[in-house]
Amino acid sequence: MTTRPVSRWRRWLPLAVLLLLPLALLLGGDNLAGSGWRWLLGGGEAMPPVGYLVLTELRLPRLLAALLIGAALGTAGCLLQRLTHNPLASPGLLGLNQGAALGLVCLLISPLPFTLWHACLAALGGAGLAMVLVFGVVRLATGRLAADSLLLFGALLSTLLGGLGTMLLLLDQHALDVIRFWLAGSLSLVVPAQLPPLAALVFPALLLALLCGRPLEILETGGDTARSLGLNPVLVLLAVSAVVLLLTAASVAVSGPILFVGLVVPHMARFWLGERLHRQLIGSMVLGAGLLAAADGLVLAVDEQDRLPPGMALALLGVPWFLWLVRRRYLER
Repeated sequence: MTTRPVSRWRRWLPLAVLLLLPLALLLGGDNLAGSGWRWLLGGGEAMPPVGYLVLTELRLPRLLAALLIGAALGTAGCLLQRLTHNPLASPGLLGLNQGAALGLVCLLISPLPFTLWHACLAALGGAGLAMVLVFGVVRLATGRLAADSLLLFGALLSTLLGGLGTMLLLLDQHALDVIRFWLAGSLSLVVPAQLPPLAALVFPALLLALLCGRPLEILETGGDTARSLGLNPVLVLLAVSAVVLLLTAASVAVSGPILFVGLVVPHMARFWLGERLHRQLIGSMVLGAGLLAAADGLVLAVDEQDRLPPGMALALLGVPWFLWLVRRRYLER
């Protein structure tokens, strides 16, 4: 009788800390903290004009963008890992982030205006090209979507696409000066006007991800079983790939390529909520949002001049996790 509440407490306490930490970090660290908390909680005290401007135009939009992008990247990583049966799969390791970044570099050096919608289309095109190359080459070479081959060719393609993007930027010094901070993966350039389009792209894609959960779970039992239940494995593959592309493109268009969220978060969600796909998807959304927002708030609290990208904090968690996953995968053979 007494073990169940303790179990629930231990399960939900880390999540509560993860979700409250970003708000505390983004409001704390300076004299904005007290007045900001009282203003948010409806204390009736007017904030100084400068503090109100910083809170509403910089910090809250940045926090909301981190929540949306973290949820998108975590969900994309979860779908990729379940689709490819590879615990190491993520948008960054399969070259999707680098492909989206290359599309944005091409947009920046083109005569087209660099609007959010154009950026999303360019990122979608680049990420789509990367996915077609990775899946197509591995399928032609091995006859199936072999997990190890996907990871290996994805890493090679990431290096190639990153090199192409660097080469194009070196040919245009102005473009290099404009985009180099964004390429590190940062939320410091987020403006309030980007939030409605970002939410309009991410929320439907998250809903589609949940709708794809049941067909994908059936597909994991085998292609023959899926066909016997009336599912078309090719259509499921295309639908899941489209959702992953949309989530990745929308995220990279706003924040640049942020690594490790799509790799680490699905494993955290599985440890937290179990193997069921719909639970893992919901957990990846929540944990991805909290983890990226916490990482961004942490680097903002450490560096008041806002020069560090959140990827610096995520790497402290992501790199050891990646090495542990690789070691565990090869020890199981």
